[in-house]
Amino acid sequence: MLGLVSEPVTYVESLDGVVAADLEGFLLHWDFVPPAGTLLRMLEGSSIVVLARDTESSRVCGYVAALTDHVVCGYISAIEVRPEFRKRGIGTELLRRATERLNVYGIYLACAPAMIPYYESAGFARVVAMSKRRWPVADGA
Repeated sequence: MLGLVSEPVTYVESLDGVVAADLEGFLLHWDFVPPAGTLLRMLEGSSIVVLARDTESSRVCGYVAALTDHVVCGYISAIEVRPEFRKRGIGTELLRRATERLNVYGIYLACAPAMIPYYESAGFARVVAMSKRRWPVADGA
């Protein structure tokens, strides 16, 4: 796996005390602007969530969310690290913790083509996949 964390980061598996404002600045890479509070609702609906927090400020600097049947299949639905915290191993640690917690036969995720080498270095392999999207994402959906 890639990278090592060079600054103190705390990893937590709880959303206790997290409000939508704590998550502002994430999801900027999406191909549309999601409604306010989308990330918090997504995390609340996930089977597994791990947050990376800057130890000094307690600021959420990254997260990973996953869904699972707890037996056969797990899906990492989102993983993101704020730009100013990247290249420090935080994403790698979030991915490691999520895959460890999933503990199922197959773990799946979708990624941008530029991220394929990163995920391959973490032990993932390319597979054929399909998707169906519902546009636009509605408030409260």
